[in-house]
Amino acid sequence: MRTITFKADDHVDDWLEQQARALRVSKSKIVRDAVEKTRREKAALSCHDLMQAACGSLRSGVTDLATNKKHLKGFGAWKR
Repeated sequence: MRTITFKADDHVDDWLEQQARALRVSKSKIVRDAVEKTRREKAALSCHDLMQAACGSLRSGVTDLATNKKHLKGFGAWKR
């Protein structure tokens, strides 16, 4: 196992110290677990990844949907 270092603000170090004592583990163990959890979550497949085979397979019936400006009128207005 390799060793890395990082700089933590005082409040983060205080929290790590408190958690380590409460859980009876090292601060390194808490940090390793947090990094591993983040890595696993990032590696999870997105909805797009799961549906990639179906993307673009449905037809809207409109052949110029992406190029005709009349179809884009009001597009994105709901975000305002």
